Amino acid sequence: MNTGITLIDVRQEAMETIQKLKSNEMDVKTASEIRNLLATVIDTAKVQVEFLKSLPNSIKEQIGKDGIKAIAGTLQDRDAELDKTLAEIEKNKNTWKPSSSPV
Repeated sequence: MNTGITLIDVRQEAMETIQKLKSNEMDVKTASEIRNLLATVIDTAKVQVEFLKSLPNSIKEQIGKDGIKAIAGTLQDRDAELDKTLAEIEKNKNTWKPSSSPV
């Protein structure tokens, strides 16, 4: 199942674009086009948030959590972002090795 583009994806793509631009792996025109596309995703998310804020609580209760998530589309809740971050920390926690040289 395709969950669409999340705000985490937008942040990651922006950071990758910056790195590629800095290392000359990407030209300014391509980076500019990526920025425009990412801005469109962010603007869409802002509209979705404002729309959800404008709904009366009685409507939110009627459509339920799944309905709200369907409206939110590209939004990813903070719990999912936290779960992803914690998984990355867990995966990488045994990869750090202290320096053997004295400080």
